[in-house]
Amino acid sequence: MTRTLTSFAAICLALPAAAQETRDLDAHEHGVSTVEIALENGMLQIDLLSPGVDIVGFEYEASTPEDKDAVEAAIRQFLDPESIMKLPDAAGCRLTEVLAHLHTGDHDHVEGDHDHDHDHAEDEDHDHAEDENGGHSEFHASYAFACEDEAALTTIGFPFFELFGNAREIEVQYVTASGAGAAELAPDAAELTLE
Repeated sequence: MTRTLTSFAAICLALPAAAQETRDLDAHEHGVSTVEIALENGMLQIDLLSPGVDIVGFEYEASTPEDKDAVEAAIRQFLDPESIMKLPDAAGCRLTEVLAHLHTGDHDHVEGDHDHDHDHAEDEDHDHAEDENGGHSEFHASYAFACEDEAALTTIGFPFFELFGNAREIEVQYVTASGAGAAELAPDAAELTLE
């Protein structure tokens, strides 16, 4: 009986990971971004993944100066967390790390909390919105915060929708000291309540 329960528990634990992997491989739904949030001991981690077409309006290779500028501008917007999300002032959250990049096939265009004045010439070959095999591009942004009052972190607003008009939905999964949850946000309901 114990062996059966152990096997059942292992299967149950593996199913969400397998389902997520299948979704990741298959799903690239325009208009739908995903956010994963973890809050523990005053440390807040937020990871956001958005289809390239939702952010810059195209999926073809960024070859013109205008398209390359659009990719650069989007990355700069992701590097400014206040333009993407709004945390309650009472929580006293301080940004400790930020990373934003455009992932396309084998190439990433990465920016983060390092020297932003470097020469981007070496990056220009990696500013793709779709790889040569027809794959899709995705913007990924990762934020880490140290929060003074974790209990005051009850909501997170997403002005993200105001910046990116093609974005229709954010699917959120979160884990806090009180448990785990999921939510779907939309332009007219852009605030997450953490339970």
